[in-house]
Amino acid sequence: METKLVTTIIADISDSTPFYEAMGDDQAQELIQLELGRLRDVLLGYGGVPVGQKGDDVLCYFYDPEAAIQSVLEMIQKPPGTLLSVHAGVHQGPVVVGDNGIFGETVNLTARLAAAANPGEACVSDSVAKDLSTETKMLLTTIGSLRLKGVSEPVKAYSVVASNGGLNTVMHVPTQTAGSYSEGHHSENFALILYYDDRMWRCREGGELKIGRSGQCDVILPQPWVSRLHAVLSMKAGKLMLADRSSSGTYVQVENAREVQLKRESVMLADSGLISPALPILHTDARPLEFEVVRR
Repeated sequence: METKLVTTIIADISDSTPFYEAMGDDQAQELIQLELGRLRDVLLGYGGVPVGQKGDDVLCYFYDPEAAIQSVLEMIQKPPGTLLSVHAGVHQGPVVVGDNGIFGETVNLTARLAAAANPGEACVSDSVAKDLSTETKMLLTTIGSLRLKGVSEPVKAYSVVASNGGLNTVMHVPTQTAGSYSEGHHSENFALILYYDDRMWRCREGGELKIGRSGQCDVILPQPWVSRLHAVLSMKAGKLMLADRSSSGTYVQVENAREVQLKRESVMLADSGLISPALPILHTDARPLEFEVVRR
């Protein structure tokens, strides 16, 4: 066993659980294995070293961070005709290389960055970005400091997305609990009501509302500072959850509490309050969304 300084990538298939439910285990597994094979071919083509697979992801490392970024760009690019999207994390640091894989905090942090990435996106740490050429750095968008689960200090991170706009091509599998409904639809199951200008959305228990600039979101906001997929509101077990998925953060104020900013984090919300993508709620250009939970 020896310690090496490398750039690690964890590339993971997005939304595989609903994919299995929609396609069936056999067909879904066949398509997922084909996609994992494509990811391994891509990383090998750029000089990466595959070191293992866990579930629906691949782990590899590179000695050249430039090659790692070019590789991950192709990994997250959605091939024509596929139903699957990929997200990834990229980090640089020391790893212990053994016969059965690589180990250490670098691998753990790479996994946390991958978990923070959206479909069609890679989250890249500053340790990688500082060693990239000026041309390659131009492909990155600053996210800022992320508070990652299990990591004591905030991690400065960047976003890189597929050239076909990976955030606009999130796989959508219809389910009975999908939660975007028109204003005139009535059901006793509605639990969340979201207001924006003169529009209203409702979401029942088990459903979700995607907020962003993409045409595939439920709540489409045209402002340029809003990310293509900015945030997701969901109702689960009677709890209202907000997950920020943006590059600029989401500001939240519930009832009489102070305003907080989320960066690739999730939080449970109270029964009413305000949500402002990217801008503080009192900013002159902010147009917050108002939410309330209606309980039976």
